[in-house]
Amino acid sequence: MSPTAAPPLLSAQSVFDVSGQSFVVTGAASGLGAAMSEVLSANGAHVLLMDSDAQALTAVHERLSVTGGRVQSQVVDVSNAQALQKHVADFVASRQGLDGLFANAGISGGPGFGTAAGAVTGGLEAQSPQDWERIFRINLHGVVASMQSAVSVMKLQKRGSLVLTASIAGVKAEPFVSYAYATVKSAVIQLMRQSALELAPFGVRVNAIAPGFIITNIAGGRLHDSATALSLQSKIPLGRLGSASELHGVTLLLASQASSYITGALIPVDGGVLAL
Repeated sequence: MSPTAAPPLLSAQSVFDVSGQSFVVTGAASGLGAAMSEVLSANGAHVLLMDSDAQALTAVHERLSVTGGRVQSQVVDVSNAQALQKHVADFVASRQGLDGLFANAGISGGPGFGTAAGAVTGGLEAQSPQDWERIFRINLHGVVASMQSAVSVMKLQKRGSLVLTASIAGVKAEPFVSYAYATVKSAVIQLMRQSALELAPFGVRVNAIAPGFIITNIAGGRLHDSATALSLQSKIPLGRLGSASELHGVTLLLASQASSYITGALIPVDGGVLAL
């Protein structure tokens, strides 16, 4: 009797293929959103870049276009649900569908109660209603509006990937970030889990990424400061801060059929912080 034939080997190119597919990325003008956009674009996807920073958005659009990326861009504040949904609907109509949306836009909300030097600058008593309202409006309501702009077409298609940017601060207490930021990121994680259950019967996957200390311009670019970086390294098992480009792999994973059986998952990209 001849042995059972082994299954054919699949190439990484085929497993992670996003060529010709369509994606929306919010907060695409810098940091994690720009990294997500560049890897999708570099692998042949059509990407709608969305951000409230017109100048930075233009720069990313031009950079990706020069390297052959098929990108469009729209200046929009994600807390403006009506404008957001219109731009996504126009993109969906032009592309005749939508394969994925990365709800990434967010702001830091200021310092936490413990800075790298140990100073208390963002303590509980310093929290204002205005600070909380702004964070909730962009980091939570903006995520909900982004998801709502995509979910109807995905349910009709019986497929799609929604990816939310959460944070390790939504899982564990983190003095470096603001109260409002940590609280809202925890809410984003629960939003991901709740919607993953609802949308699973429609073939729509919902997952979240939990970045750790990644060097971007958020929080006023504090992580670019060498003293701050040195202080934070002791918290990280890998012994260093991450770079935005280290989101490339997980972006392709969650955008492609490589994650076809993954939904309701929180994926840390944190150098091992959540393992402590």
